[in-house]
Amino acid sequence: MKRQFVAGIVFGMVLLAMVLASARASQEKPAQTKEPDPFPQVPRITAEEVQRLVKDSGKVVLVDTDDPEAYEAEHIKGAVNIPYDPTRDTHEQDQSLSALPGDRLIVFYCNCSHEEDSAPMVMEMWELGYDHDKVKALKGGLARWEHLKYALTGTDMNSSKPASN
Repeated sequence: MKRQFVAGIVFGMVLLAMVLASARASQEKPAQTKEPDPFPQVPRITAEEVQRLVKDSGKVVLVDTDDPEAYEAEHIKGAVNIPYDPTRDTHEQDQSLSALPGDRLIVFYCNCSHEEDSAPMVMEMWELGYDHDKVKALKGGLARWEHLKYALTGTDMNSSKPASN
């Protein structure tokens, strides 16, 4: 009887230890993992670097990949609009992309946090034969540009937002 009593206590303690360990583990926050950028093979360029290049040389072509309505509402000053639409006829899109100059840096941007729309356009430019070093995606897109208070234009702009930098 004494053995059964001791075994019961040992079993109870082991069970209690397991329950406490389980409860402690469920309270711990899982380690935050950074979501990888889509299309990691596509080179990115920072807004700060683009701003410097625009001011220094002006030999940068900015391409907004948002739909025409979003572009009209707000876009980087001087940018052209070539919307990214994966359902669009690729021949029509390729004609628009082929019209871009091959002797300048072309920076595609979207209103996406991880370049989900601009990065595929960079890869399309590569397929059209453009130099890999001359075509990049704007890291952080329009949101980053706006956060830095760089020049924007469009119908949604008002006098309370700075328009130059």
